[in-house]
Amino acid sequence: QCALVNQHMKQLSQQYPYTKFLKAIAQTCIPNFPERNLPSVFVYFEGDLKKQFVGPHELRGTSLTCEG
Repeated sequence: QCALVNQHMKQLSQQYPYTKFLKAIAQTCIPNFPERNLPSVFVYFEGDLKKQFVGPHELRGTSLTCEG
């Protein structure tokens, strides 16, 4: 499922070139971050966390699309 999110993020980054998209190893960014919470997406605007999508359920598993 992380691969699917990465694929969609790559597509979105091409559609929105002025938006910064980052990919990281969870344990590197958040120590002891549970693997069951992967994939996760954190949305920031002007340095403030605006939305979190944590775990496959919130990201609709393999039903995830770029269209939302």
